[in-house]
Amino acid sequence: MSRVFLAALLLVLGSSVTPAQARDLEVEVAVLHIGGLLSPAQLQSLLADERLSIEAVYEPTRLIEGVTARRERTMPLGSKLYPIPQVSSLKGAQVERRGPSLRFKVADSHPEHANYRLLSLNLRTPIAPGPGRPQPDLSVDLLNPVPRSGAQENALYSRFGAFDLGLRVRHRWSDAQGAAQAGAAMCSPDIQSPGDGQYYFRQQHRMAGLFRFLASDVQSDPPARPREGRRSLQLRAPFPEPLAGLKLSRNHLLQVQIDGPSVERLSLYGEQAGAGRCSRTRSYEALFAGGQLVEAKLSTYETGCAGEDSSRGRSVEAAWLEGEKLASYQVTSPEGSQSWQIFPAAMAARCGMKTPPPAGEEVRALKTELQRIRDAFMQ
Repeated sequence: MSRVFLAALLLVLGSSVTPAQARDLEVEVAVLHIGGLLSPAQLQSLLADERLSIEAVYEPTRLIEGVTARRERTMPLGSKLYPIPQVSSLKGAQVERRGPSLRFKVADSHPEHANYRLLSLNLRTPIAPGPGRPQPDLSVDLLNPVPRSGAQENALYSRFGAFDLGLRVRHRWSDAQGAAQAGAAMCSPDIQSPGDGQYYFRQQHRMAGLFRFLASDVQSDPPARPREGRRSLQLRAPFPEPLAGLKLSRNHLLQVQIDGPSVERLSLYGEQAGAGRCSRTRSYEALFAGGQLVEAKLSTYETGCAGEDSSRGRSVEAAWLEGEKLASYQVTSPEGSQSWQIFPAAMAARCGMKTPPPAGEEVRALKTELQRIRDAFMQ
C-alpha cells in the first residue's frame, strides 16, 4: 500500500469520524459607484453576461503531502509543504441578478474534497476590449480571506485602468445570530462612511483613470513611437516663464484622440545652474482632457543658492472634477503642509476636515502657469 493511498484513506476515515458542521455563506454584492470610462449600461451588460462566475477558493485544513499539499525545496536547504487549493465556480442560475446587485450562496466545505474549507471569493466576468480596460476579464476580490463567523457588511473601492467601481459586500453564515455588523467608519481618500451603512466613494474626473493608464507610454524621453491617433510634441526655445534658463531633460506633450474628448499628458523636468554650487530643478506632470486640467503636479527644488548647505523644496498636487471643480489640493514646503480634498458635508466634521480649501488665487495661478506651458507646445 503506497504512502499517498494510506494518507488519503486516513483522511477519509478521519472526516467520517468527526464530520465538519455543514453550513453555507450567503453573499450580496451591490455596485454603488461607477467612475471613469464605464457607463451604467456597460456595467449592467457585464453583470448580466451568462459567463459571469463566482470563484470560490478552498484551502485544506490538513496538509498531507501528495494529497492536499505539495513539497517544494527551500533555499538554502530543506523543503516546505504548500497547500493545494481547490476552486469551485458558481454560474448561471446559481448567481441571482437584481439590477446592479448579485446574490449567491456558497458552501463552507468543498462538495468534492473532504477537509477543505472556504478561503476566498472572487467575481469574474468577460469585458469588451477598450483603452485602459482589464483583459480578458474583469476580476474583483470580494472576500479574501472569508471571515469565519457572523454577518458583516463592508465596502470596496477597486480601480481597473480607465474606470473604478465602489462595491458594498454583505455576507452572512447560515449559523450566524443577530443583525449584520456594518464596517467601521472610514475616512480614507477612497471610501468615506459615517458607519451607518452609507458610503461615499472617491470623486475624480472621468478621464483620471485613463491618465494613469497612459502614463506608462511616456516613461522615457523621447516617448515611445506614437501609434495611430497619438502625437508627441516637444517644447522648443525660447521657453515661456518660468522655464526660461532651464535645461530640459524631460520634455513632451503626448496627445491621444479617443472616443470623446482628446487627452493630453504633459511631462517636463529641467535643471538650472546658478552661481557657485547653486542649482535649481523644476518638474511638471499634468493631464488635460478636452483642454481642461484634470490632474497636476509641480515640484521645485534648489540647493546651495542661499548658502553652501542650504536646500529648499516645494511640491503642489491638485485634481479637478468635470466643470473645473477642485477635487483635491496638497502643498508640501518648509513653511508647512496643507492637504485638502472634497468631502460630503456630512463627513467633514466626522473625519476632522478642519483645513479650509486653498485660496482661489493659488489655484488660479497654478492653472494659468500650466496652461501657458501647454499653449507653448502648440506654437
